[in-house]
Amino acid sequence: MASPSSFGNRRRDRLSDLPEFLLGHVLSFLPNKQAGRTALLSRRWRHAFSNVHTVSFAERPGARASDWTTFYYEAKEKKSCSAALLDDVWSALLCRRRCAGTHAPLRSFQVAFDSCIGWDRCHVDQWLSYVLRYSIQELNLDLRFRLGPICSHRSGEDMEWRRRGGWYDPPRYLFSCTAMRSLRLAYCGLNLPATIDLPFVHTLRLTGVGGGSGGSINRLIASCPCLLDLTLEACSGLDKVFVLDRRLRRFALLCCHGVETVDIDASELRSLDYCGTPPPESLLFLRGAPEIIPECTVDFCKVLPEEAEHARVARFLEKISGAKRLHLHHQCLAPKTFEGFPWFPNMTRLVLQGPLRSPDMVRAILEQTPNLEILTLLMDVSVVVPDEEVPDDASFSVPCLRHRVREINMVHYQGDLLQRMMARLLLGNALGLERLCVVLPRGSFQLQAGMKSEIESLVVAADVEKIFL
Repeated sequence: MASPSSFGNRRRDRLSDLPEFLLGHVLSFLPNKQAGRTALLSRRWRHAFSNVHTVSFAERPGARASDWTTFYYEAKEKKSCSAALLDDVWSALLCRRRCAGTHAPLRSFQVAFDSCIGWDRCHVDQWLSYVLRYSIQELNLDLRFRLGPICSHRSGEDMEWRRRGGWYDPPRYLFSCTAMRSLRLAYCGLNLPATIDLPFVHTLRLTGVGGGSGGSINRLIASCPCLLDLTLEACSGLDKVFVLDRRLRRFALLCCHGVETVDIDASELRSLDYCGTPPPESLLFLRGAPEIIPECTVDFCKVLPEEAEHARVARFLEKISGAKRLHLHHQCLAPKTFEGFPWFPNMTRLVLQGPLRSPDMVRAILEQTPNLEILTLLMDVSVVVPDEEVPDDASFSVPCLRHRVREINMVHYQGDLLQRMMARLLLGNALGLERLCVVLPRGSFQLQAGMKSEIESLVVAADVEKIFL
């Protein structure tokens, strides 16, 4: 029989016995509202939020779509459509200040809402003043002032959006914060001071930033001597990027359609992301690029139907032919584009995202990836090509599929004609398959059970772990 002391030990609240700083660190991984509610647990937890080092709040895209009438006619004292978000952030910051004892320095501050107009900006200024004052060790700052799609091919849209009061200009002292480790600005102005002091920033992400021209962006980049991770997204005023005095580990150029030249030191590059039109040969210079780039993501968001565009795609893919992992968005690419798919000798993982247009497209890629081990298809609704020839199983007798591929994932599988054909050709030739994961569409149990049974009947390899979600 267990002794009474053993029952007493079971009732002991060991979590509450943790030191204050460790308890705050644990709560920092919870959503801020949930972390704040822990103050109701007991007196011991009343001031636990003072040691939380992360403050993060974000609106959902479209959350403010119907708020204007409500705030202007029914609650005039609330001068912002983002009143709920403003109240939440203020509550979190004031809770830290009012708690007994000294509160822990902030390590991360993140806010995201749909626009920053006159009566919102004063709040953000006050937040930043508090955050920079109480971030003496390190700080990861994330400020986003526009939600929804980023990519746009209309040149004047960003400036028109700013004229409507949509951008926020961060205070100049923000760019002299020596505690800063990572900085993300989305749809902000760049009113840079004469002297920028960001000696320890290793991650910089700029989305739709203003500032007149790309000169402000390049000056900000040049003022981060420890920069390792750089992302430039939808920066319409940017035309040239030069990063030759430091070795980036990750570089992303996303929807910057006005950029003409990118010249970077890629000798230690570990990840490369590109989204845009197929670039000309003169766009991207990877100085000292290693033979093997561990990870690449490519999305041609707009492709013209000319033959020159298809040649551009092939030449760009040749530059990253040393990639081990490739995530390729192919929704805008014609099937014949893959006829010139380059040789990828080191690739072990491949993700193809977009509507299935032709099984021959996938076969052309598999023939050029002899060491592929994991294949993932993120499927959209298939596009039926008229007079498409139905391939037989023998045409998919690709060496990598028969001997190397160990895992196949099919996400958003709808079970249409082309997707079923693709499943039959892949699973019927993957002789060394060890794991199969299929994400089925929402629907009745009978529909999902029928798809599951059909897919299981196509697998020819023995002892395959089958997962259906």
